[in-house]
Amino acid sequence: MRDPIEHYTYPEEWIWRESDTIGHKEVRKRIESGLFILTHSGWLRRGITTGTAASASAVGAVASLFEDVKHVSVWTPSGIEVELNVLAENGLASVKKFSGDHSFDVTDGIEFRSEVSDKLEFGYGVGRLDGKPSVSGSAMEQLLRNLERVRNRYGYDGAIKIWIPEGRKISEKTENRRFGIEDGISILGTTGFVEPWCEELVEAKIRIASQYDSVALTTGRKGWRWARENLQNFMPFVMGVHFDKALERLDAEIVIAGLPSLLVKWAFPEMKGKILKGQDLSRFREGILKRARQINPNVADIILIQDVGT
Repeated sequence: MRDPIEHYTYPEEWIWRESDTIGHKEVRKRIESGLFILTHSGWLRRGITTGTAASASAVGAVASLFEDVKHVSVWTPSGIEVELNVLAENGLASVKKFSGDHSFDVTDGIEFRSEVSDKLEFGYGVGRLDGKPSVSGSAMEQLLRNLERVRNRYGYDGAIKIWIPEGRKISEKTENRRFGIEDGISILGTTGFVEPWCEELVEAKIRIASQYDSVALTTGRKGWRWARENLQNFMPFVMGVHFDKALERLDAEIVIAGLPSLLVKWAFPEMKGKILKGQDLSRFREGILKRARQINPNVADIILIQDVGT
């Protein structure tokens, strides 16, 4: 069985271990939902992105004009439908974001509210960047696609207003201001799901990666997509900044691909806390490669993916 988000294959012994406990059908259901990651010791649960939470509240608000709604189905950029609980009535809806087993997501439990409107609006608690709502391209696409689906389903010809009651308060716990984002949090999400970063996840990914002869370790989804499209013989894994443990233990040909700013801060700890946006970081490539090969001489290359600002 393959993970539907990262497409790696789970070890057969893990599949049969859990099948003996909860049944093969339930194991498949959990994996295919995208909400669960099978590990060496059990299960980890993925969370949902702010983009998915916002989309769910929007769908719930529109649907509540036409029927009693307690759950909504939301399309995610990974292509997986996810069903979420919603409180909705008379064109007003509320959804709480959850972070699964993520150990340090400050947005866990934050509420997203939507209300039917004659135009698409982002209100209180949604961050602003250069005066515009801080909504990523993928999150906006997700929202518009889900809004269009619910409009078509019920024949609704309006739009939606979205706000985050605790957005400004939560933003104080983030680094948004360093990047010019004011008055709230961003609405983001490239897959619709949040990886449950913790020691168990890192260990599980290392063990799964050990099955492959060639792997690409990436800082995030941008590097993962690049590796999947351009390194046909390499299995990509999103590792965040958890490269050291993977490099120490993997006996495979390795390519590291990711945002220059994150790789620079990994290879040169003295750069942490510095804003690198706008700088030419390609000059650090050889230093990053040297650091990686000091840990594992099987590192074949470092690929610096165009940065989006850090």
